[in-house]
Amino acid sequence: MDAVYLFHDLYGYLMQMSPDIAAMIESFEGGVDTEETIGYYRDKLGDADPREFVEILVLHQVLLDPAEDEIEGMWAAVPIKGKWNVWQRRNDRLTIWTAWGDRPVQQVFLDPEETALWDSFEGVKRLIEMRHHVSDNDKLINLVRRLVHSDVQALKLSMMPWSMYAKRPAMAPPYLTSTMPYPSWKPGTPVPATPSLVDYHRHEIPDAEAQFDHLETTLSHLLRVPHPALHGKTYGQALIDALIERKAIPEGRVRVLEIGAGLGYVGRDAIARLQAAGRTVDYTIIELSDVLAVAQKARLGGVTGVSPVWISGDVLAVEPDGTFDLIISNEMAGDLPARQLTRADLGLGPEDGTVDRDKLRAIGGGAALAADLNINLDDAPAEFYLQAGAFELIARIVRWLAPKGTAVVTEFGDVAAWPKLSTHLDHPELSTHFGQLEQLARYSGLDAKTEFVIDLLDFDREQQGLATTRSHFRALRALAADAGIDLPKIGYTPELLAATMRTGTGDGLDLATIGELRWDKIEDRLMGLVPHEFKALIVRKP
Repeated sequence: MDAVYLFHDLYGYLMQMSPDIAAMIESFEGGVDTEETIGYYRDKLGDADPREFVEILVLHQVLLDPAEDEIEGMWAAVPIKGKWNVWQRRNDRLTIWTAWGDRPVQQVFLDPEETALWDSFEGVKRLIEMRHHVSDNDKLINLVRRLVHSDVQALKLSMMPWSMYAKRPAMAPPYLTSTMPYPSWKPGTPVPATPSLVDYHRHEIPDAEAQFDHLETTLSHLLRVPHPALHGKTYGQALIDALIERKAIPEGRVRVLEIGAGLGYVGRDAIARLQAAGRTVDYTIIELSDVLAVAQKARLGGVTGVSPVWISGDVLAVEPDGTFDLIISNEMAGDLPARQLTRADLGLGPEDGTVDRDKLRAIGGGAALAADLNINLDDAPAEFYLQAGAFELIARIVRWLAPKGTAVVTEFGDVAAWPKLSTHLDHPELSTHFGQLEQLARYSGLDAKTEFVIDLLDFDREQQGLATTRSHFRALRALAADAGIDLPKIGYTPELLAATMRTGTGDGLDLATIGELRWDKIEDRLMGLVPHEFKALIVRKP
């Protein structure tokens, strides 16, 4: 996404910057004249003053006086265990597993003395205090260096003890809880270009299963198995049951369109649930990715009584035959093209004013729809994303719905919040402004309502969910595989994970010996997702 991150292998600092700043840092290698170097970069960083950057970098021990002993400087710091560690304890020894991003899985073995040191890292004492109680100071500092390094990231060094932030975690420096899952990059080499969304989903998905298991796991993918949070139902089953209960699906023949069908799990279960409810099902899928279409066909190919039809291409460029009684757009609206604009682009002043509809119309596409239907954009921030592609999607749903037909559009986002860019993926993805989509649907003549997905699916909010990141779960899966256990990517509750860890070729694994396992209310965190952030726009044509 055009940003470069620097990870400090002695302290664990994580600093975001542009590539030209990274190049300036590299220019100090071997020792240079500071004033001369600042002068050299004075006109090369836009309007920024290179001296200010140098001062910040010195403060964070990125740039050093050549005479300074940087290892000696570590003793004043407090070792704090980094977030998202995966480890296994065997008697008096600890093994740490790491799998940052797409780097190879590795194990870091600690002997009994190192394990005792690990247990003593409680985020309270500085290293200089700890060395008075350790027989081998070299072993202490070398262990810290080993565990802080970007290959491991099990420790971070802080100038203040964690107690300073315990009651106010938001005040803690972000690097203390952040990780570096990104690929390595060398200054002087091109920064990978941000892919366009259409090109990404058409050409950049080489492995369908890995795409959803590792890279961009969806809520429906986590809940593709019968799940306690859904009272023993899958996501697709719960969705259809909810719509039938609301009388949103007609009796008899039901023509269904699914837009972007992932791996086909929702479609498989939707068809089966509709058939069980006495409906005859026609099922059409619009899919941009040929790789995902292959996975869908394999999953839906054996469904009895239905011969699904696939339309290959961009949903904003194709035109299916006929109309539909049910349209499902599940967790894909954030992948549609958007326009990055400013208030001035809409004729707005810095803080007030009314959108110039002619300027908005001139942008074209979904922006013209917003202009024609008078969508309220007056509260736009200084810089913002306009979800022109999502606007076009709603216009197509309006056209494709049969009379009394229902459409469900799910995605993460909010009713009143402008879209935010997610930076944790290898492609851009936006949260969704459901208020604007709801306005568009209503102004187009549909009945429209936005609600929480967890309410639509009748989530059991008393359940606990496993909290992970992509890298954390990849390491946990490797730990399980070492014991002969297959750990699929599903939304684990404590009971589901314990049961899975008892499978395999051996005696299984006791969760009490495994860390770091974090549990949260399932509506607040499930694996890497926040379920209560997912909304559903439900529209119906009169």
